[in-house]
Amino acid sequence: MAGILLQDFLAVSYPSVDRAALRQLQGRGLVYVNGMRAEGPRRLSPFDYVELRVGQDELLPHRRRGEESSEGDAGPKVLWESAHALVVDKPAGITVVPDRSGENAGIHGLLPQLRPGEDLRVVHRLDRDTSGCLLLAKGVEAARHYDRQFRERLVEKRYVALVHGAVARPEFTVDAFVGPDPRRPGKMLTSPRAREDFRDARTDVLVEEAFSRHTLVCLSPKTGRSHQLRVHMQSQGHSIVGDADYGGEPLLLSQLKRTYKIRAGLSERALLERMFLHARDVAFCDVDGVHAEVHAPLPGDLQHALDKVASFGAMRTRRQ
Repeated sequence: MAGILLQDFLAVSYPSVDRAALRQLQGRGLVYVNGMRAEGPRRLSPFDYVELRVGQDELLPHRRRGEESSEGDAGPKVLWESAHALVVDKPAGITVVPDRSGENAGIHGLLPQLRPGEDLRVVHRLDRDTSGCLLLAKGVEAARHYDRQFRERLVEKRYVALVHGAVARPEFTVDAFVGPDPRRPGKMLTSPRAREDFRDARTDVLVEEAFSRHTLVCLSPKTGRSHQLRVHMQSQGHSIVGDADYGGEPLLLSQLKRTYKIRAGLSERALLERMFLHARDVAFCDVDGVHAEVHAPLPGDLQHALDKVASFGAMRTRRQ
């Protein structure tokens, strides 16, 4: 790493600490090179000796821009509530139900602290790395009502996703059977015709914004198959950004900015650390017959990534 800037060296050495926090340490005179206080920008030479004269608590991980709450926080934000249900804004990185290891209790494990003493029940699922609207029922009778709504396909769900490539048609429907991939346990495949263990699946696709190398789409699933949206978009040649399981690639600034050059000693970091898929809207009939429509704003990490794509990717069309 000879020739690397000191600020970059610190960022590489402490990747979980925010760059701004590391700059503040240097500004406070707590960073030394070869026994001398490091002031201002400087490049390091072979055998330079770098010291941070700080307590360990000053190097605790900082939440990066756009990162959401973790399971250790108070719980997911409540977007809507009635006497029979509530809709929460599920953060990315948390499962809905406990995982097989038992280490991640998921949203289910947070329910007692979200509404102490209430009988909250999960009535539908989102993938671990999908954020957005999650419906929870209050009690067994309400759970039966919403289960029936999902079975009869009366619940309307709309997701927003950033996909690779230019989607040619402004609006279309994907009809393809979805079933297990025998070569990859837990993953799915599509098929144009019925097969054993495959189930019919339908997704409506609407282009919202088009950029030079990516497209922002609204996905409306008419069925609720595992990984349906992800595998349906892969089948169209437009995998979701960051979805490595189904052909998605990381979102890199070097892909967007032609003049991008990385400084010596650094490796490029993706603009987004998960797939770009968000459950933006859900609409349903409540137990008392009232029609409910709930919206979850785009999380900070997805908005930040989208802003970068919009800044450097020439926009061709836009829908309001």
